[in-house]
Amino acid sequence: MQRNKIKKFKIILLLLILIVSISISSLIINAIVLNNIYFRINYEINITNSDDIIDKVETFDYYLYLKKHDRYGETHDISKFNQSVYQSFYNYIDREYVNFLINKINQDRKIFHWWFGHYHHLMYTFNATEQSRLYFAYSNTTIFNVTYESKEEIFVVESARESDNYVGNWYINFTYVPSVVDESIIIPLNDTILVKMFIEYDFLFGNVGGIFYQIPQYIALSSDLQIIFIYIPLTQIVVA
Repeated sequence: MQRNKIKKFKIILLLLILIVSISISSLIINAIVLNNIYFRINYEINITNSDDIIDKVETFDYYLYLKKHDRYGETHDISKFNQSVYQSFYNYIDREYVNFLINKINQDRKIFHWWFGHYHHLMYTFNATEQSRLYFAYSNTTIFNVTYESKEEIFVVESARESDNYVGNWYINFTYVPSVVDESIIIPLNDTILVKMFIEYDFLFGNVGGIFYQIPQYIALSSDLQIIFIYIPLTQIVVA
């Protein structure tokens, strides 16, 4: 009888040790995973009216003005934002989208995680610099490239190999640049503010799947903070 009690006590003790060990292990795993769920926002701007510049760019109605040009030469409105994990794709960066991703990460931090294979990263950079002169190559329907005064390229719009179609999302404000008849023109843009925005987003959820992409975005503002042009390359979204 005494031996049975001792045996039963050992079994209970072993179960308690096992439960405590599993609990401690899961807490350690969760703590490690939480270190891999974060966002970093970086504003690189040293201009007196920086808040106005940020507000102008981040709250611009991209959906209203941007046009998407795909590899087949089609020009159409960009897709509206889809707030699902497997989103069709968001074609531009604005405040609404950045806040959505931040909230998504903050909500993920509230969940208890059991698996090491889980990370959730957002890197968002907003860089704005004053430029005495830029060179802007475009036509009535297409942006080709933009270079610094030193002739260093800022970006070159990708051309689809199978045709002369240029692909990406862009907007040209013809109030600030002349409409042209010829196929292309290069003009100097004086006293502008060049904004480069960049999002890198990686989300691997519990060894089940993931979603990964990067969005670069280029914007030129006039001295009175009116948008002259916008260019956003077509970005591939990878869903694993």
